[in-house]
Amino acid sequence: MAQQADEQRAGALEDLVRGLGDQAHEFTPALGEDAGRTGLPDRQPGENLTARTAPASVAATVVIDCGTSRRSGYSHVLWVSPSAESILGSHGLDKLSDAIGRLPGVSAYEWDGLDLMHLRAAGSRHSDLLEGARAAVDQILG
Repeated sequence: MAQQADEQRAGALEDLVRGLGDQAHEFTPALGEDAGRTGLPDRQPGENLTARTAPASVAATVVIDCGTSRRSGYSHVLWVSPSAESILGSHGLDKLSDAIGRLPGVSAYEWDGLDLMHLRAAGSRHSDLLEGARAAVDQILG
């Protein structure tokens, strides 16, 4: 019984090899203008390894992102770096809170720990609030 199973497996493998051999042309690389290139189309090998300078600002380091708040009564939440106070100083952080509270469309704000600032700003776009908060940081540091 075991010998019969081994023979069946061997026969199946021979059929597979023969079948692949007959249709091997389907698996050969196309020779064309990209024949000498390797990797993904429209990419140069090693392009992601080159040094690039990413635009950075202190404001983007202080106010990281803006999202949708899960806190009841608030529409948006700003993700503020936990090191914002060490960058701006405690007086600067108070100024930031007041400046964000005066942004167009913001009717209320509330801190949640050191890094989340919930905003009541129905109808405001996330990108506008993020841009406004970062502009406030620039003004404070100005």
